[in-house]
Amino acid sequence: MERQPVLEVIAVNVEDARAAEQGGADRIELVSAMSEGGLTPSYGVIEQVVSQVSIPVYVMIRPHSRSFRYSTDDIQVMTRDVRVARELGAAGIVIGALTGEGEVDLLSLQSCMAEAQGLGVTFHRAIDVSASLTEALQAINTLGNVERVLTSGGKQTAPEAILELKQLQQLEQTLNIAVMAGSGVTIEGIQTLVSQAGITEIHMGSGVRYKGSFNYPIDPHLVKEAKQQLFLASQPFMNSSAMSSGPSDGDLVT
Repeated sequence: MERQPVLEVIAVNVEDARAAEQGGADRIELVSAMSEGGLTPSYGVIEQVVSQVSIPVYVMIRPHSRSFRYSTDDIQVMTRDVRVARELGAAGIVIGALTGEGEVDLLSLQSCMAEAQGLGVTFHRAIDVSASLTEALQAINTLGNVERVLTSGGKQTAPEAILELKQLQQLEQTLNIAVMAGSGVTIEGIQTLVSQAGITEIHMGSGVRYKGSFNYPIDPHLVKEAKQQLFLASQPFMNSSAMSSGPSDGDLVT
């Protein structure tokens, strides 16, 4: 698997999105209500952000923060939100659901995934409260059109879960799905996270904001610094991939 470094940045409005793009972010996760861990943004915000930036915008599909277990009514809302996100020009969605037993709720996600055809899909940090990280990753892979999982390795923050993230990254090699590390990632911690866990997709929120808080806007200079650190940390993986695949395989694709 090619190991191109990717920096995803959380945005809550168009100002955030512009600043993230200005700093060199590769992708935006668009959310609302970060105090609730991130919920579905309004249709107006989705439309405005998609029209104002050129990098991919992935829209959070999460109707409430009570749990990752959703009723039939919740799933109907989520399916409609996926449809609208696609119609408004989003590049992808961020979604997840679990059963009461902590397993990936494949049945409930079917209608959402069907509506997401043509979109990129990230399975969010619901995986971090699943009964088994590895079993959840394998189940998510069966959904077919999920590109990656966003995870903190089952811990509160990704830097606390180097071992777990490395295990997921090793499993990733046998699956057609990527692992992206997020939660509590700082610019200073990128080198350790990448070199020790082997993960080159990084998700950042407060770590690239003024005063390190979601109460303040994104600082494009911090985004640029994070991107530079990620690129440098990922060089060994990119070089090994290039040597193993050979020059005839063409350019790496983000």
